[in-house]
Amino acid sequence: GSYDVIRKRLLDQAAELGKRAEELNELRIKTFGGSQLNLLATERVRTENNCVPRDIRAVQGKLLFGYNVFMGLKTETVVSDVFSVHDFKENGDAFDLSEIRPDDGHYLADANFVREFGDLYKYNRDTKLLMIRTTETRVLAIFQVGAKVSDQKVFRWGIDKTGAIKFIDTRGEEDNVLPRQHDFEFTPVRREDQRAGDHPHFSILDEVFVETVGGDLTIKVENNTKDGKGVYREPVEDSNQVLDDAEIAYAKVGVLIILKIRPYREETTRYLVFNTRTEHVMRIDAIGVACHQLPEEQGIIFPGGYYLRTGDYKVFDGDPKGMMFRRQFRAPNGEDVLFAYERVEDGHYLLLPYNLIRKEVATPIPCHGYSIFDDGKLVIFKSLSDEPTKVHPMQIWQTPFCTQEHAAAAPTDGSFLAKVGNAELVRGISEALTLQRIASGESPTRQSYEDVVSSCRRMIDGFYWLPNEEALNLSTTVSALMATAELIIDEFEKVAAIRKRSAEALADAEQTQTKIIGSLRPNDMKSVEDFMGSLTELRKQRGHLITLREMRYMDLPRVDVLEQQVVAAYDDVSKGAVEFLLQPTALEPLVTRLSDVVTKVGEAQKAAELKPISEDVDKVGEGLQVLGDIINGLKIDDPTQRTRILEGISEAYSQLNRARATLAT
Repeated sequence: GSYDVIRKRLLDQAAELGKRAEELNELRIKTFGGSQLNLLATERVRTENNCVPRDIRAVQGKLLFGYNVFMGLKTETVVSDVFSVHDFKENGDAFDLSEIRPDDGHYLADANFVREFGDLYKYNRDTKLLMIRTTETRVLAIFQVGAKVSDQKVFRWGIDKTGAIKFIDTRGEEDNVLPRQHDFEFTPVRREDQRAGDHPHFSILDEVFVETVGGDLTIKVENNTKDGKGVYREPVEDSNQVLDDAEIAYAKVGVLIILKIRPYREETTRYLVFNTRTEHVMRIDAIGVACHQLPEEQGIIFPGGYYLRTGDYKVFDGDPKGMMFRRQFRAPNGEDVLFAYERVEDGHYLLLPYNLIRKEVATPIPCHGYSIFDDGKLVIFKSLSDEPTKVHPMQIWQTPFCTQEHAAAAPTDGSFLAKVGNAELVRGISEALTLQRIASGESPTRQSYEDVVSSCRRMIDGFYWLPNEEALNLSTTVSALMATAELIIDEFEKVAAIRKRSAEALADAEQTQTKIIGSLRPNDMKSVEDFMGSLTELRKQRGHLITLREMRYMDLPRVDVLEQQVVAAYDDVSKGAVEFLLQPTALEPLVTRLSDVVTKVGEAQKAAELKPISEDVDKVGEGLQVLGDIINGLKIDDPTQRTRILEGISEAYSQLNRARATLAT
């Protein structure tokens, strides 16, 4: 049909757009360099005392290392027992991380800091360093001073415009505030959102419908309260709850709707993501810990995974419990974003580097401390055990997360792409590849085609460089794709109607077959009429399934499964029928029934009285035909058994023909 022709054209154009976007990305990489994370070296930092490392941070180009020392017989704790400063210089393929002794003007040698530090450890014997944090204007050292992690004392230094660092005080709690763990707000459902019916539910923005009644949590895509079925369901603990009992809230994030649901009398809050484009539902409880939007409305990211607006997702192994969002680093190239999470209790960090073009998180980096220098060098360490040691291995990575100043100093080749800029090209290439994925989706909807049109128009209006030949003239392919998407929308409505009819026909066939097979009990059948009726119904059902194959957009694999069920049931009843027919008196009730027809015809006073008799005769004839086919199709080892059954059926046929003749006269 027309839809299939236009759909093929759309897929070809989407593939061409993806090919050109990939080629442009290769040119961009040649111009500006790639953004892969590369492991450069593994070095070792040495400390004077045996200690358990706790955190590291880059401060003014040097590495500030914090740790906890077990003092033993030592009665006084000094600054060098908790902090050390290390150089960070490249030396060929290696790096110099040798310790630097703070001089009199160093921020760790400040008299006020040394005094406050000494008092802290003097009056709080269980004090231990939790972590080090830095901002553009602050350096923070967070200590635990009590039995709970929340019992904290925060030392802080200020960084002025010249880069000088000066100790301020020990009241830095106001600077040690966690950022928002969700960059969107949840909206509780209201009574006005309720939809009454046999299966009531809440309407979420009229796009998805949710309820926790009837023993399960159900998510529907249709506002249908007559049916309790949906696209997603999972059990709840209390099956007797009513609609108002559950706590339900939602947040619209681009094309995603995030559902926050706590069923009645349950301790755990469930978080589910509903994709309004693909109508896909996925439960991701890690969203409750922290969740943020990806750039360019590409989706969401949370501790240990991500979910994209295209429906692609990935959840990494590991327990996200307690992992709080701490910071986001955006690379100047516009292509990469680093999301940093932390768990204060054990000093564990999780770094998720996300790439806007590849639309994926590279391998997550778990560690116990990390630091990023101005040139994008990333230093991390992983504590292999809680045993104190003097040697601490550090991994050094090259990343794209350098400062804007460092990126601006990089030379360019003066080409058109260089003038456009890396970040601008990344946005356009990322949008083109997203557009390709949406247009090539395996289960398109009207909304997905409308998204293609709107995305094409947004690209043409938003990126002035698309028509340029050095940028491979992406505008030509984008314009052609938009025209085809506009053309396919009307055809899709026709296809959607056909698919709906096919789905309804298949659902009716499934329902009918469930009733037929559910009522079959060959061992309980006591008469030939029982076998004839069951076999006739199964044959009709199989014939109906065969006709379903002729319908367009029919789910043929599902039809195959249904047909296999019918064939298996037919074989079981057939074997039971053969065993029954081997009984000498098996067909006597049927012969007697047909003999009575002649008597009933003679007693009939009106023509209307003959109609039910005629229908009964036709039904018996159909059943006899089935029985005959069964006997002819089955392999019966004893010829005398086959002959005996056929003789009985022949006698029944003679009575059938006599009854039909009587009706005809």
